[in-house]
Amino acid sequence: MIEPVAIYYEHCETGWYVPQAKTKNRILLLMTNGSITYQVGNERYRLSKGDILYIPEGAVRSAINQASASHEMYVAHFRYYGTGEGLTILNEERAFQVKLFQYDYMKQRFSLLTQHWLRKQQYASTFCHSILLEMLAVVNEESSSGSKLDKAYSMIVQLQNYIAVNYRRTIPMAELAQVVERTPNYVSRLFKDSTGQTITEYTQQLRISAACDLLSNSQMNVGEVSDFLGFCEQSHFNKVFKKVTGFPPSVYMKEKIRRWND
Repeated sequence: MIEPVAIYYEHCETGWYVPQAKTKNRILLLMTNGSITYQVGNERYRLSKGDILYIPEGAVRSAINQASASHEMYVAHFRYYGTGEGLTILNEERAFQVKLFQYDYMKQRFSLLTQHWLRKQQYASTFCHSILLEMLAVVNEESSSGSKLDKAYSMIVQLQNYIAVNYRRTIPMAELAQVVERTPNYVSRLFKDSTGQTITEYTQQLRISAACDLLSNSQMNVGEVSDFLGFCEQSHFNKVFKKVTGFPPSVYMKEKIRRWND
């Protein structure tokens, strides 16, 4: 079981640093802007946008922003109790750095993970466990696969990246088929078999993840978010939002206001 300790999005100004210390938890970090240098044990990692770094529990680490600009990143501190879930990354006592092939997808997943952590709803721990496990599996796969991605996996990544860039509009199946030069039926079946989701379900998940981010971190109201994300009617947006999160956006907004007041 993965037990989250702290999950957050951080904007850090020039001069930011982490003093050398032994980690009390495992850490997963995704750079979304700028660059930093991380030292883990005897290894140095230069991180920039699209890099993800996994740090095992008990590692001695330090970090610094030596650039002349700020940086931004998602960070998850967590503990793990189990036998590895079949993932090398959870059993080895070394850090992993990966330049993500699926950056846009992982950014959306980290955003959704952060929202679940901040809301502290009834099943937040279950959602955080499943999302973190999926993200660790992606890191494990990409770190071990390198450039030797098989064709089916490569197609799925191409499709996910294309959807991540264009999810605010309805993407015809024929257009997705052209991305990987296959038939629409083949693409639909491959995506479902490989991810366990239909393309529609996957796109809705990305949209609602973005909606949670906008409702939390912008001044946009529910109607404006619905329009921005390409929903034809707010009632449809409300329905999809509840399907994905378990409650309507109005409840989410009330929780946001309560947090502000607190």
